[in-house]
Amino acid sequence: MSREPLPQPPSPAPADAPADTDEPPSAGRILEAAEACFARYGFQKTSMEDIAREAGLSRRSVYRHFPDKAALFNEVAAARTRIFLDEIMRRTAVLDGLSAQIEEVARLTNRFIREDPISAALRRADPDSLARMVSTEAREMLGMAMEAIVPLIETARDRGEVRADLDVMRSAEWIARMVFSLSATPGVTFDIADPEQTAAFIREFLLPGLC
Repeated sequence: MSREPLPQPPSPAPADAPADTDEPPSAGRILEAAEACFARYGFQKTSMEDIAREAGLSRRSVYRHFPDKAALFNEVAAARTRIFLDEIMRRTAVLDGLSAQIEEVARLTNRFIREDPISAALRRADPDSLARMVSTEAREMLGMAMEAIVPLIETARDRGEVRADLDVMRSAEWIARMVFSLSATPGVTFDIADPEQTAAFIREFLLPGLC
C-alpha cells in the first residue's frame, strides 16, 4: 500500500489575527490557536496567554469557553484523534482480512504518534505528557479507537475468521490497548519503527488470541 500522508486539520489562525472585540469568539477559533501553540511548544510550555495571543483575543475571552489549558488540550487531542480514526476506517475498508486491517491500524498509529505535530512537540519538549496521553490518560482515546475496531471484528466474525462466541467489545479493547503499547513502547525483540516487523509480531501473537 502506498504511503499516503496522514490527514491534517485546517491551518490555524495567524498570530497577528485581529484584536479581540466585544463579540464572543467562537470556540473553533480558540481551538485552532491552541492547536498551533501545542504543536509549537508542547503542553507544559504553552500558556493560556500564548493561546490568547495566537487567536488575537484576550485571556478573558479564552476563559469564557475553556476553564483551563488541560481542557483545551483535551479538546484538541480529541479532534485530532477523530480525524485520525476516520482515516483508519477509510484505509482499512479496502483491505481483506482482520490481520491486514489490524496491521494497518498499528502502522498508522505508529506514524501518527511520530509524525503528528502535537505528538512530535510533546516527544521533543514534554515526553512525560506524551507517555501519559497514550497510557494513563488515554481512556477517551481508547474508547474512540474501539469504535473504529469493533466493525472490523464484527465483519471478521461474520466471515468465520474469528470465534463465533468472541466478545467483540472486549476484543476491541484488547486490540486497541496492544496497538497503543506497540506504538508507545520500544521493542526488545523487534523494531516497532519497522512496519514489516510490527506486522509479523501482530500476526504471530496478537490475532491468534481471537481465533
